Amino acid sequence: MRKVKAIKEAPAKKKKAVSPRVPRTRNYGTETESQHMGKIRAGLRNISRWWKPFQVALRLASEKWNVGGRIKTLYKCAKCKRCLERKFVEVNHIVPVGSLKSYEDLPGFCERLFVENVSLLEVVCKECHLEITQQQRKNLDC
Repeated sequence: MRKVKAIKEAPAKKKKAVSPRVPRTRNYGTETESQHMGKIRAGLRNISRWWKPFQVALRLASEKWNVGGRIKTLYKCAKCKRCLERKFVEVNHIVPVGSLKSYEDLPGFCERLFVENVSLLEVVCKECHLEITQQQRKNLDC
């Protein structure tokens, strides 16, 4: 029977304690304030996908097309007037929802995000939505 050699372990290097650039004050000290508010913002935007006025806006922008003998639902962009599949369009708020940087911003953010009036929403393609968003952000910087 062979003898098993003992493996020598190298001594573990001590890690230097690095102080974070921004204090992690949320979620048991694992998140910064910005990360925390980002998760809340992302969660609210995710929930808004099932908001009924969004669905109504999509239905109003939809058109039935006969493509290769199959009937497809395509959505007309309010800006460029192209008809596209659902995965290429987004619902845009005509009144910008704005940012969510603190809990004080939460009521206004939710009020603008969950609008009841369908006329305050428009269906646009992703390219047009990007242009609209960039223009709105540029106007806020001025």
